Amino acid sequence: MKQLILAFGFLLVSIGLQAQNDGGFSQRQKKRNSNKSPFSSGDRGAAIYSHSRSHFRPFGWHVTPGLTYMAGNTKEDKDRNFNLTPTGTPGYYLEIGLAHLFKQKKKVFHYFDYGIGIKHFGGAEKYTDDFGTRIKGNFNFGAAFGRIDLHSVIQLSRWNFIDQSIGANVDYTIYGGKQENYGSPLAQVYQEKLLVQLHYSIGWGIKPRDGFFIIPYIKTPILTAYNWRNLNPGHRWFSSKYQPLIFGLKFGWLFVKRGCPKVYDNGEGQNQSDGYQNR
Repeated sequence: MKQLILAFGFLLVSIGLQAQNDGGFSQRQKKRNSNKSPFSSGDRGAAIYSHSRSHFRPFGWHVTPGLTYMAGNTKEDKDRNFNLTPTGTPGYYLEIGLAHLFKQKKKVFHYFDYGIGIKHFGGAEKYTDDFGTRIKGNFNFGAAFGRIDLHSVIQLSRWNFIDQSIGANVDYTIYGGKQENYGSPLAQVYQEKLLVQLHYSIGWGIKPRDGFFIIPYIKTPILTAYNWRNLNPGHRWFSSKYQPLIFGLKFGWLFVKRGCPKVYDNGEGQNQSDGYQNR
């Protein structure tokens, strides 16, 4: 798990530094305009987008590949003569969807998005008694899902921002998830096929140019609404609980405004437009 988090963090920092270096090189070739540009730190009310100045519509699509992990935990072995060790195994995540940015200035939220996709989770539970007997069970399953999120953006610079969201997801297991006791003497509880949750995500946003965004993020459920388990958002499997973690890398593109086609001259116009929109 530590190696997975470190790798994701290294990827996030590397992408951010590269975007800043590329943007800084482009900006040094041009004079700075007023700090009132909609993408500068001096005008954070128009974070990530300005309808009046952008060549793009406040509407686009996104695709997100990613990794999943189940962080295991249990209290069933507390002060008992056996040990339980729940662990997760890496899985995959893939989503495609649409995003809608708000045209007018909002105090808290800046856009909402939604998507559909598939995600795979896996984990294991090891039972060890005082006599040294060890037995282990594994589980793996894939779920189709739909989700919707409301996002709040904090602009940090011309190229970077913090992206937070709260949303809801509906999952349904479409393969795997065999519910079978691996030989443990403890009572077993298994995750249902249908799941409704509230979740929270936080990411580091990068805007290499107008209309294009890259957001590495981490997401986890904060409440399971169906089936209700005393506010516990974790999945139940065997005799343990597993907290789902999703490490995603979102790529987003806005659609070009109608009646405003791009006209560039050997790439110079493109560079000037990108430089202007990144101020």
